[in-house]
Amino acid sequence: MARPINEEKRLERRKRILEEAVVLFAESGYSNTTMAIIAQSVGVTPGTIFQYFPSKEALFYAAVLEPLADIQVKSLACLKKEGTPGVLIKSMVAEQFNHIYSYINELRLVQSVLGQRIRFPELTQKVLESVKVMTDAIECIYAKGQLMGEFNKCFSPAMISRAYISFLNGVGLTLGESIIQHPEWENLKEHAFYLFAPIQPEENRRSLNESNIITTRSDI
Repeated sequence: MARPINEEKRLERRKRILEEAVVLFAESGYSNTTMAIIAQSVGVTPGTIFQYFPSKEALFYAAVLEPLADIQVKSLACLKKEGTPGVLIKSMVAEQFNHIYSYINELRLVQSVLGQRIRFPELTQKVLESVKVMTDAIECIYAKGQLMGEFNKCFSPAMISRAYISFLNGVGLTLGESIIQHPEWENLKEHAFYLFAPIQPEENRRSLNESNIITTRSDI
């Protein structure tokens, strides 16, 4: 059943308010961003914003948590597809890196919250819980991959999952919106997968060994 037109307009306006809030909070910080400034940017009155969000704090919470939930849903979906653990993790890495430039401001907000844990204790806890859902899912798939011989068994799944999330956030925050124009962009995506210490297929290892033998003989 199609949504009533008024409901669609409400959802679209709420989305617009939230998008502007994300940008302004990320650029100016929580204290320097007022509801009046957000309203002016959206092209509505402050009263209109209060119809959707009861307070600036509620809007800030939504600006931090809703995009994070969206990223989580898309990432977890990659890990629930058909395929071996190696294939699933590679798919997840591709999904996250191919869309990371869309979430630069959202990542800045998350880092801002984590950097002000005393000021935003409840929000910090929700962010950490969301991150844990993601790292737990990666750990589970990675551990299965280790048992199947796809990943190096010397590494802790917990360490690997957290190292990957940290790398992902670091790339996004360091390179910003120009990320996909970076000359090393494709290499960064490949490097992200190599953080999981994948084991080369047998034929690749054999080929590499044969190549080394030939090189050694030519040096004699």
